[in-house]
Amino acid sequence: MSSVSSSRSAQEWNHNSVEKFKKQHIIKPGTKESCDELIRERKITGANGKDKKKRNTFIISTFDKVKDICKRRQHVSENLYRSSEKMDILYCKLQNNETYKGVKIKKHIVIACENIENVLQPVHFERWFNLRAALYSL
Repeated sequence: MSSVSSSRSAQEWNHNSVEKFKKQHIIKPGTKESCDELIRERKITGANGKDKKKRNTFIISTFDKVKDICKRRQHVSENLYRSSEKMDILYCKLQNNETYKGVKIKKHIVIACENIENVLQPVHFERWFNLRAALYSL
């Protein structure tokens, strides 16, 4: 009986990870792109749950399109997958511990995907991919 509850807890945790990913990183095209408003409305905080998060990246897309990155399997490492196309993102950075400055850019992104009920689902935004920086680091 404990294995059933353990299994259920793992499923709940995985579903919560997907929902947290959506809340923290997905904005539909046409959404007002105000970092301050988005971060406040979605109650996005730093790792301790209290302080303001230093930076956050929003993917301007639908969840289904982001989820497709997991299916295409442009595998980077372990559970990380890279988008095959550049995506519109809104990069928000905290200024003077008060307000956020946002910049909209188009980049390849890398996300972590987990197998949840036999479907790869995005659970973590890893980074946006900068080819020039990657070449210099070689």
